[in-house]
Amino acid sequence: MSGRKYINLVVTGASGRMGRLVCELAGADEENWEVVGAVAHPRSSRLGQPSFISGDHAPVVTPTFGGKCNLVIDFSTPAGTETAIQIALREGAALLVGTTGLPEATRQVLEAAARRIPVLLAPNTSVGVALCASLVEQAARALGPDCRVEIVEAHHRHKKDAPSGTALMLAAAAEQGGAAMGPEQIHSLRGGDVVGEHTIRFAADGEYVEIIHRATSRTVFARGALRAGRWLVTQPPGYYSIRDCLSASPRA
Repeated sequence: MSGRKYINLVVTGASGRMGRLVCELAGADEENWEVVGAVAHPRSSRLGQPSFISGDHAPVVTPTFGGKCNLVIDFSTPAGTETAIQIALREGAALLVGTTGLPEATRQVLEAAARRIPVLLAPNTSVGVALCASLVEQAARALGPDCRVEIVEAHHRHKKDAPSGTALMLAAAAEQGGAAMGPEQIHSLRGGDVVGEHTIRFAADGEYVEIIHRATSRTVFARGALRAGRWLVTQPPGYYSIRDCLSASPRA
């Protein structure tokens, strides 16, 4: 290490596509990050394997973590999120949850944890999506309640939750801007290897406005998670969203 302050990171869901990407990017940036733990499901085929291939000192993937850390990033399952919460509370670490499809009971546990540690729940960790959510709220407020909002989201065939957490976040942003949103206004498409596409259409008599975000690589989500995590560790206990860190430095 160069002597600069770096973050001791634990990744839960380290055997999944997003968890592996986060480990890889953080592991390659030894000046700013140290991956100290990589946690996966007890039946994961990656247990005992290095968590990343770039850089040095990669921890192996394990079913638990018992060391010290100041940030936990979770891209797992609802059960894995419960593990991430336990680790973060035990260590007094910041917690960023990118897992989608969380049940209400887990969300309530996260809200309770936020009274003790900084917690950021991000259905989508892309900074571009966070910007889109801000724009959606502004557009809904400017265009008024007579403008109908429709959201179309598309993802790869393996995505389990529909609508996506991102679509629900964008719908909430529209509601914050004064738009009326019902479940029939969110449309989900599944197929192929689409990383993620979200189109928000504001339709009025004589015109319509569209805001579109297309992710072409999952790397953007991993980079966004690291950027948000670097911001989160500097915050007091509280319950945050990805939009809260829009002004943070883009350096991971």
